[in-house]
Amino acid sequence: MKFQDAVKKSIKAFVDGKMPKTLMEMKAEEGLMFTPDYFDELEASLVEEKGSSKKSKKKEEPEYEA
Repeated sequence: MKFQDAVKKSIKAFVDGKMPKTLMEMKAEEGLMFTPDYFDELEASLVEEKGSSKKSKKKEEPEYEA
């Protein structure tokens, strides 16, 4: 297996929520922060934040003095 293939396989497994056993042990012991769950929560908060900012911003029309 080429290195590029291994990297692709690893990323695909990570995105699918599969993590190696040793990494899961490290997560519990050392407080691994960047897990698939972390990225799911981050994505949800960014989407929510983006949606609320679009609703609150109205297209402002320039004010002209007569």
